[in-house]
Amino acid sequence: MNKWLLDHLVCPRDKMALELSDNNLTCASGHVYPVFDDIPVMLVDDVEETHAYISKTLEKVSKDKGNAQPDLIKNGIDEFVQGEIPYTSGNLYFSVQYKLKRYPIPEMRLAEGEGKWLLDVGCNWGRWTVAAAMKGYKPIGLDPSLDAVMAARRVAKQMNVEADFLVGDARFLPFAENSFDTVFCYSVLQHFSKDNARISLDEVARVLKKNGVSLIQMPNKYGIRQYQQHRRRGFTEGEGFEVRYWTPAELMNTFENKFGPTRMSVDCYFGLGIQASDIDLMPLHYRMVVLSSETLRKISTIFNPLTKVADSVYLESVNQNKT
Repeated sequence: MNKWLLDHLVCPRDKMALELSDNNLTCASGHVYPVFDDIPVMLVDDVEETHAYISKTLEKVSKDKGNAQPDLIKNGIDEFVQGEIPYTSGNLYFSVQYKLKRYPIPEMRLAEGEGKWLLDVGCNWGRWTVAAAMKGYKPIGLDPSLDAVMAARRVAKQMNVEADFLVGDARFLPFAENSFDTVFCYSVLQHFSKDNARISLDEVARVLKKNGVSLIQMPNKYGIRQYQQHRRRGFTEGEGFEVRYWTPAELMNTFENKFGPTRMSVDCYFGLGIQASDIDLMPLHYRMVVLSSETLRKISTIFNPLTKVADSVYLESVNQNKT
C-alpha cells in the first residue's frame, strides 16, 4: 500500500488514526476495516446506503476473503468498463456499451498538477483519476464499489499511470484533515439527497487544505434537457440514486457557504456526462449532440448567461472557510 495513503488514512467514523495488522486497519475505538487485495475497504456499514454498491462490496469482501481476482482485460479493454460505461458516462454511451476500442479518458479542467495530491471522489473505473495522473497530479481514487475500484487499478496499470485506490463513502471520507491540495468529483453528488450532498461537501472541505481547490460537477435544474427530465418526473425531489436538481443560485449559495469563493462554469448541454474528447466513439447522430454542446460551452465562456441553461455545471471553489 502507498505509504502516503497509509499515513493519511483515518477511521471514517471517528477520524482516529489506524493501525495496519493482518490485512486489517483498526482504530483505537476498535473499528476494523479490511484490506482486500491491497485495497483498503473503508465503508461504514451501519448507515443509510446511497447506492447498492455498498452492500455488494461488503458481501464480496466477506465472501472472497481477499482471494486473487481474475484478469478481466480482453481485446485491450477491461470487461468491467465495457459494461459500466453508460452508468458512469451518461445515456449517450449506451451506444458504445461492450463496443469500446479505447478508454474514454476525458479532459480534466484543472490547472497542471505539478505533483499535488488529488482526491477523486466516486472514481468508479478510474477515468478521471487517470486523467488527473496524466495532468501531473498524484491521484487517489475513492468509490463504494470494490469491483469498480479493482477495475480502476487495472486500467491505471494498463495505461501506465501512477494512482492509488480505495473503497469508501463520500459522506465518511477516511482521510485526515488537510490531506489534499485538490478534490474532484464528477457524476456523484447529483445522485445524493441534498442533505447527503451537503454532508459530503463538509467532508470535502475537511480533507482539503486551506486554499485548496475543489472542482465538483452538479446538474442544473434549469438546463435545457434537465428541465424536461424533471418535469417528466413530476418535479419530485427524487429517490434512491435518481438525479436531484439544483438551481444555480442554490448551488452557488451552498458551495460558497461550504468553501468560500466559487465560480460556476459549463460542463455540457443536452444531457449529463457529454465529453467532447469522446466524439470519435459516438455514432454520427450523437456526434452532432456533442458538437452542439461543445460549441455552446465555448460561447458560454464569452457570454456567461448561457451558463444558467447548461445541463451540467462545474463548481470550482477555493477552500477559505476554515481556520
